[in-house]
Amino acid sequence: MPVQDRRITKTRKAIYNAFLQLLNKKDYETITVQEIIDLADVGRSTFYSHYESKELLLDELCQKLFHHLFERDEHLSPQDYLAHIFQHFKKNQDHVSSLLLSKNDYFIRQLQKELEHDVYPMLADELIQSHTKIPHSYLKHLVVCHFIETISWWLKKGKSYNEQEVVQFYLEILHANSK
Repeated sequence: MPVQDRRITKTRKAIYNAFLQLLNKKDYETITVQEIIDLADVGRSTFYSHYESKELLLDELCQKLFHHLFERDEHLSPQDYLAHIFQHFKKNQDHVSSLLLSKNDYFIRQLQKELEHDVYPMLADELIQSHTKIPHSYLKHLVVCHFIETISWWLKKGKSYNEQEVVQFYLEILHANSK
C-alpha cells in the first residue's frame, strides 16, 4: 500500500473514531464538525476533503453497522437472529443506542429500511396468514415500529431481561391475536 493511501486511511479512521467518541458522550445533533476536527487533530479542509458533512459520517456509520448487524447466518432460527440484533444493540449501546434513543431521524429511517428488508420477510408469512383482512403494508409497519420500540424499551427500562426473553416478548405480542 503506498504511503499516500496509508495517510488517507489513517486520517479517515481518525475522523471516524473521533466521531464515535463524541457519540459516546453526546447526542448526534449537538456534535459539531469543529469538535470532530479537534478530537481527530486534523484541519478543517482535511475533514472536508474526506467527508462533506457530519451527515456523511453518520451515513458511513449506518452502512457499517447495518451491514454487520443484518448479515444473516441461514442456520439461525428467527428467534436467534433477532436475539443477535438485540445483543448487538446492547453491546454497542454507547453510540448505536444513543442514535436510536435520541430518535435520530436519519438513523431511524435507515434502521426501518433494514428491518423491512431483513426482519419483516421472516415474520410476514405467518402474520399474513393469521391476519387475512389486514393490509400487508400495515403488518410491515407494525413489525418494524414494534421492533424499534421494543429495543428502545429494553435499552431504557428492560435491562433485567436478556435478549432471548425480550425477543420472546416481541414475538408473542406480534402473534398474540393470531391464536
